[in-house]
Amino acid sequence: MKLIDDTWPMPVLLGALSLGGLAAGIFGDGAWDALCWVGLGVPVAVTGGWLWRQRRARKQSPHR
Repeated sequence: MKLIDDTWPMPVLLGALSLGGLAAGIFGDGAWDALCWVGLGVPVAVTGGWLWRQRRARKQSPHR
């Protein structure tokens, strides 16, 4: 079960952040808008960082 334990925590966390950000954007104003930006921005930033690292690793690999 090691593969499942390593695979699922981050997608579940990012999904929960997205859901919380969407709920904050729908149900509130003011400080809720800031929570919405954080909740929706963190998953985008994490995904962008992961893609950037993959691209850099692909450029540096000698098997191209």
